[in-house]
Amino acid sequence: MLHIGIDEAGYGPLLGPLVIAAAVYTAGGSRGSLPGRGIDDSKRVYSRGGRRALARVLGPYFGAKSGLGLADLLVRHGVRPDPRPEYPWYTEVHDPLPGSGPVPAAFQRIWLNSVCARDFNRGCARLGSKAALLFEETMRVLRRALEERPGETAEVVCDKHGGRNHYAPLLMAEFGPRDLAVEREGREESSYRFDLDGRKVSIRFLKGADGKDRPAALASMAAKYVRELFMEALNRFFARRVAGLSPTAGYVADGRRFLAEVEGVLRELGCSRDAFVRSR
Repeated sequence: MLHIGIDEAGYGPLLGPLVIAAAVYTAGGSRGSLPGRGIDDSKRVYSRGGRRALARVLGPYFGAKSGLGLADLLVRHGVRPDPRPEYPWYTEVHDPLPGSGPVPAAFQRIWLNSVCARDFNRGCARLGSKAALLFEETMRVLRRALEERPGETAEVVCDKHGGRNHYAPLLMAEFGPRDLAVEREGREESSYRFDLDGRKVSIRFLKGADGKDRPAALASMAAKYVRELFMEALNRFFARRVAGLSPTAGYVADGRRFLAEVEGVLRELGCSRDAFVRSR
């Protein structure tokens, strides 16, 4: 059986990418018994030691030998082509201390979906909302995880998408199963079962999944870490060009401050606003 956990980082900010990650295990036992030393809610890990704390745990899961670099992660783990050639500010960032040690035998791999501003804005315009975009891009990474191991029964846990409780119409539109069973729909959890190409799939959208489910927690850490690499690259690029510029995490209020301070550089680059700033 496949055990897949999915979470995102960067849904709310004005600047920087939305990163969605899927962590894949395969095991016959219960999901609750899946091992993983150091895996926890990304917010807790990050609060204890920042990006390096995430890197120390994630290094072995990303298969890193001597360090973790943004370019390598996007090429080896990305579900879409490396987006950085379109964005000159996303230069290479490398952490030299990824950690060491074996990963659990049940662990398979991490997938990454990095949605930068142009794709984010185009998706919102096409779909009508960023909530619809989040679902579509989450399904993109889920499909890639399923395609790698066709036929296997899959149990999927996603962090809930904001206040959404009803996912059945979205799942029907995405996968088109003949039968979709709604097990539960509520504030804490929405869960479904369906058959897909001869395999059985169960999917739960769970509030606070990264604090309750190990694969979802690993996905949370991976998404947070990769977004932090993107933001480090962005901040370094503009700090070299604007004297005294303070870094940003990209959230709305501070993102507007940062944007006002770098607008001159963006004009020099000939960069359109929709390549740098999210529309929603």
